[in-house]
Amino acid sequence: MKIFLPYGLLLLAGLLLLAPAGTIWSQTKGPVHLEAMALLHQPDSRSKVDSIIAFTMRNRKNNLMDTLFKAGFELVKRLGYQRAEPRLLDAYGVYNRDFSRYALALANHKDSRALAHKLGDITTEIHATNNIGVVYRRLDENGKALTLHMEALRLAEKTGDDYSASVSLNSIGNIHIVLGNYNDAILYFRKSLPIAQRAHNMLGMAMNYNNIGEAYEYMGRLDSADKYYKRSLYYNEKINSHKGIAISYNSIGNVLKKQHRIGEAIALFQKAKRITDTLGDGLYRANNYNNLGNAYLLINQYDKAKTMFFDALLIARDIGTMTEIKSAYEGLMKLNEQTGHPEAALLYSKLFKQYSDSIVTESNNRHVRQMEAIYDTEKEKARIAFLEANREKDSVLRKNDRVFLFGALILSLLILTSGILYYLRYRLLERNKRLSQELEIRSQIASDLHDDMGSTLSSIHIFSELLRKSGTNKEELLTKIEANAKDTLDALDDIIWLVKPSNDKFSNLCQHIREYAIPMFQSKGIRFNIDFPESVSEIPLPMDTRRNIFLIVKETVNNLVKYSRCTDASIIARNEDTVIFFAIKDNGIGFDPEKLTDRNGIKNIKSRAQKINADIKITTACGDGTLVEFWVSKEKLVYEKPAPAAAGMKNHSR
Repeated sequence: MKIFLPYGLLLLAGLLLLAPAGTIWSQTKGPVHLEAMALLHQPDSRSKVDSIIAFTMRNRKNNLMDTLFKAGFELVKRLGYQRAEPRLLDAYGVYNRDFSRYALALANHKDSRALAHKLGDITTEIHATNNIGVVYRRLDENGKALTLHMEALRLAEKTGDDYSASVSLNSIGNIHIVLGNYNDAILYFRKSLPIAQRAHNMLGMAMNYNNIGEAYEYMGRLDSADKYYKRSLYYNEKINSHKGIAISYNSIGNVLKKQHRIGEAIALFQKAKRITDTLGDGLYRANNYNNLGNAYLLINQYDKAKTMFFDALLIARDIGTMTEIKSAYEGLMKLNEQTGHPEAALLYSKLFKQYSDSIVTESNNRHVRQMEAIYDTEKEKARIAFLEANREKDSVLRKNDRVFLFGALILSLLILTSGILYYLRYRLLERNKRLSQELEIRSQIASDLHDDMGSTLSSIHIFSELLRKSGTNKEELLTKIEANAKDTLDALDDIIWLVKPSNDKFSNLCQHIREYAIPMFQSKGIRFNIDFPESVSEIPLPMDTRRNIFLIVKETVNNLVKYSRCTDASIIARNEDTVIFFAIKDNGIGFDPEKLTDRNGIKNIKSRAQKINADIKITTACGDGTLVEFWVSKEKLVYEKPAPAAAGMKNHSR
């Protein structure tokens, strides 16, 4: 083993000689540097590999670790220490993640998980699974992240791994924060706290306290948020977590900013910046810079705000975090509005809207609910299987008829109780399912109001500024303002109609379609026939079905009026045995369905039909008009009003 000792010394010396002044090496002279040197001096052995893994996990924010990882991988190969390789790969993935090298981190964690599974190392397999989920969360792929954290949670509970279970619960809570489900997030964080404490995971406790504070901040409960942020800071200082301290400074600073204590907030953001600038973690640097930019904007220090937003944008683009890109664009939009640059404000408004896709949030929410339901169902199956196994064991031990009769009585009571509990659970799941659907629609409405109408109103404001300053093109600007205002009023009208409980019958949908379609046809002089038979008028329609049917018809009529050049059109509905049939037809110029176009009309129509599981068929050809037909299954129209929802109560994943 002495043969290999000079290799470590030469490698270390070479790096010291080759590194230019001011590089990472010169910054690491101190206890960490000396400990790393001593570690490389140790005789080559399996215990040395274990020490390298432990040391790199404790000091993962230091670029010096590259040398140790290289030495560790060489030793694993040379000593045939295969059982250490998954742990070393997982540690290397965390190290790369902390420096925002996400593609490399994913590859490391996936290799670690596969090898750990092959070797039967369940602990490392769980750690790697959670870490893959963390990387996906950094990349805003919350559906993938949730699947992995749920898988890790099941394995951790099965094996009694409290540390990993607390990490999984915290991660799932973070996903709920991203999706705006703050009550659910707090429940997961509170579940995680005692488990983290039992596992002596003080970092996990600091993270959970910070995340609870974050949920309260988003709910507007600033005093509660400040209390939990300061608890998090206490634990981060106790374990000397520089990253955690920076996160706490940013969090407390955001509360101060919302309390209009801007000077105090900026002082904390600057303290955090001095830490995040040294960590190498792009996500937290971008977030810190955006926070500073918004604070400077509030006190009209526009040059400093502009610098912070552009720096945040460059970092966020480099690492691919959509959340911070969106925040930077929003800040630049507000900055240009306040400084009287409406053209630039309009450009940043459009860029901001591109990163506010409500469809992604809606599908992620649905995925979260599905995964949680699967997880709860599997836990229930495991419990029932356990009870069944115990009952079979008891039956073998019965010695006489008296015991048998007593056991039969107990079994009957259990079956009766299980039946009652199963019935109650089924009713509760059905109620929760309906409530979840209602909440998804509410979230969609809120998102539409924030994104679409907010952007439209912002455009009106910007066009108004242009009109006030412009000496020409006044008619064109007035036309744009009028069109945007009309779009806003139409959107409000649709939302009011959608949420009004008295509109839950087919007859109300028919009337709303008429109110939209007739003025559209009349504006182009199109002869029309709208026929909705009396037999469908009393059919109840759930809110989401009613909304998507109307949007399919609306999109089709809009395309018909804009592009078909028709003289006759019709909208009909028919009440058939198992479906309600719709048809929208025109005698216009038609189109080539195989021809690519940059318009999204057909894609939107098919997407809406898919959401309500409706079959749809579009028949057209150049010169032959267009026929859009779709069939909505009556089985999907079972409607019960959900019980009133209970009043409801920044996502940092490390």
